[in-house]
Amino acid sequence: MLTKKEIIYTVIEKLNALSDDSNVTEELIASMIDTKRAFLLKQQFSKASWSLPIDIRQEICVDLETVDTIDGYSDAGKTIRTSIALPSRIRIKGRSGPLLVRRLDGRVIPLNVIPIERLPYIGNNKYTAQLTYAALDMDGRLLIYSNDNKFKFLSSIKITDVFESPEEIYELQCDNDADTTEPWDMEYPLEVSMVDSVVDLILKDLTRMIQIPEDKVNDADDQR
Repeated sequence: MLTKKEIIYTVIEKLNALSDDSNVTEELIASMIDTKRAFLLKQQFSKASWSLPIDIRQEICVDLETVDTIDGYSDAGKTIRTSIALPSRIRIKGRSGPLLVRRLDGRVIPLNVIPIERLPYIGNNKYTAQLTYAALDMDGRLLIYSNDNKFKFLSSIKITDVFESPEEIYELQCDNDADTTEPWDMEYPLEVSMVDSVVDLILKDLTRMIQIPEDKVNDADDQR
């Protein structure tokens, strides 16, 4: 996997080969990399979200807190939620929640993701009472509901997903070394085989911007 800085420099080198009159900033290119990555991932995996490659996923560790009520309904002891809103994720068709949620020891937590409006009403059916449910609240925090009392003792969980702005969540990663490494110097979650496509899309947009002729003629001076 390449770093974001390497992808930025690849764009700059190819752009300079096409034009020696460009003042494109690295920050603009960095933003475009995220945008084009999201576009290509949606395009490629919208019909096969189950086949998302490991290279594009990131895992974050998030603390949990207990919730006593949901929309006014008492739920003491049965619901926990993430202490922060989850970073924005790339919404790939067919997936309404995180790709994977695990305990800190690595054990998977099987979740049935449902709309937040349904959460106060689940858990009473004897056939589904032992299932674990999850929903995203209006603030973007993940709520987890279970009749299993052991869940309320969880202090943190691991969440795997495909995020819109990878560098914004580096400090949340479980194997966090963001304190010693600049975000652009960390491995960027993109398959090597997709890098050329991202670069080509960015170059197409940038060359279109650069080649727009500048109107230096004052129309007021036109004597025709």
